[in-house]
Amino acid sequence: MANKKEPMISSGFKRVIMLVLGGICSTLVLIFSVLTIVTISKGDYEHAPAYLLGVFVSMAFSGIVVFLRHRSKFNLIRAIIIILFNIALGVISLFAKQDLYLFSLTAGLYCLLVVISRILIIIEKKTIRSLIFNIIIIVLFTLLSIGMFIPVDAEGVGKVILIECLFISFTALAEVAAVAFGQLKFKVLFKIIINTFALEVLFGLLATMVAGALVLLSVEEAFTNFGDALWYCFAVVTTIGFGDLVATTLIGRLITVLLGVYGIIAVAVITSIVVNFYNETSGKKDVKELKNIQKEEDKENR
Repeated sequence: MANKKEPMISSGFKRVIMLVLGGICSTLVLIFSVLTIVTISKGDYEHAPAYLLGVFVSMAFSGIVVFLRHRSKFNLIRAIIIILFNIALGVISLFAKQDLYLFSLTAGLYCLLVVISRILIIIEKKTIRSLIFNIIIIVLFTLLSIGMFIPVDAEGVGKVILIECLFISFTALAEVAAVAFGQLKFKVLFKIIINTFALEVLFGLLATMVAGALVLLSVEEAFTNFGDALWYCFAVVTTIGFGDLVATTLIGRLITVLLGVYGIIAVAVITSIVVNFYNETSGKKDVKELKNIQKEEDKENR
């Protein structure tokens, strides 16, 4: 029995390692792309190439991790293309200080990389849904790549790079979310929220925040608009407490106490309802998932 369990533990450990590495790579891509956006928006073309290089290096490692997680011929081809493209893009970004047009060139090549990757996905999955979705992306990025290859001035180059890094950052953010919430069954979670008291508690919490914001707006001089009052209520209810706004009147402080207590209770109730029902609903599938892992291990060992 111990020997049979070892492959399952080994498989689970490998999955965790790959998920962690994938999350780290995606996070680095997100950080470097945001830094590139910030520096370009400030007109700082001196440091932007270094951040852009960090984006492409992180994306190259991400391609390696994706292949290690899902080994197949198509993923091998995809990983090789991703690595080669990002190496080329990294080399180009190194010389971007001397020629701003190279910034635009990296954006165009990145769009071509997306197009090639989507074509490989269509070939691999061969489903109508995948075909329609990926064709839309291919057309969009083909048009973008054509536009980005057209020579522009310094201001235009900055806009091109902003567009490129926005696409990259959104993609990286989606990958980070996929790593963080990949094991959640959102259909089950949605049904739980609808079919339990969690939805009522959530709406009650929102209604309390709005009501509290309206009262605070009328009694507190520091709250000049409804947005500030609602922001304060959100900070209190979630127990974040930024401290940028403070209630000074007796009524305002009483409302703050009530909001804080109600927020703690409501969040605890919603969390317990969702977690308990989710575990009960998804726990029935644990045996099947373990059997699937065992089958995958058996295939790998053959």
